[in-house]
This record gives sequence, C-alpha cells and structure tokens, in this order.
Amino acid sequence: MSEEQQQILQKIYTEQQLTDSNITLLQQRLELVQAYLTNFRAGFMVLEEIEGRKEGEEMLMNVGGSIFVQANLVDPSKVTRSIGSGIRIEQSVEAAKTAVQEQTTRLEKQYESMAEEYQKLVARSSLLNSQFQQLAAQVQGQGEAPPSQGE
Repeated sequence: MSEEQQQILQKIYTEQQLTDSNITLLQQRLELVQAYLTNFRAGFMVLEEIEGRKEGEEMLMNVGGSIFVQANLVDPSKVTRSIGSGIRIEQSVEAAKTAVQEQTTRLEKQYESMAEEYQKLVARSSLLNSQFQQLAAQVQGQGEAPPSQGE
C-alpha cells in the first residue's frame, strides 16, 4: 500500500468516525425533541379538557407517566404554566393553549430540520463507507501476488 493510499484511507476513516459520532449526537437530540413534543401535546390535551369544565367540577388529570389524579377544579379559567428556569406564570387556558401550540410548532420545525440533517449524515456515512470499502479492496488486490503461469 502506497503512502498516498494509506493517507486517503486514514482520511476517509477519520471522516467516517466523525460522521458516525455526529449521527449519534443528532439521534439523541431528535429523541429529546420528540420527548418534548410528546409532553407538550399531552399538556395541550389536558388544557382542552379543562376548557369545557366548570368551577368545582372533578376530573381525572394526567400528571405524566400514565398516572392520573382526581382533581377538583377551583378556577378552570386559569392555569399556571412554566416558562423555564423555575419561573411559572398564571394565564388563561386560551393563552396557555396558544403558547403550547406555538412551542409545539417550533419544536416540530426543529425536529424536521434535524431529521433532514440526520438523513444527510446517514447518506454521507454510507458514501464514506462505500469509498473506504472500495479503496481497501483495491489496496488488497494490489498486495496479492499474480498467479503463476503453471497454475
């Protein structure tokens, strides 16, 4: 194997490793965004359920993890919503629904963008793998002794 071929193989191998690492990281981020989307969608469903209820009415509320609690609605027109960093605000159900819809839309766009990037990385990884295999086969073919005339 020539030094140039060895350098090319090393370059392809290094890029393949980096690409695979990026694929793994992006896959983790996709899973995280999907978890956030699931959480926001569940919250939106609870808000829709609360919307038609009256003060003092009882309902089962989803608190996550397939766990429900029996709740007595004190003021079904207002909810408390976390806006990050431990900060919570009180707002109308309609305002909370709008905020959740906006956040869900942003997350869906982010997910789509990341999914496209993921597909590009997977395609790049496949191409690099193919290039590596072809070059390795060429190098291996060059290293074999030609068959002798008597065989």
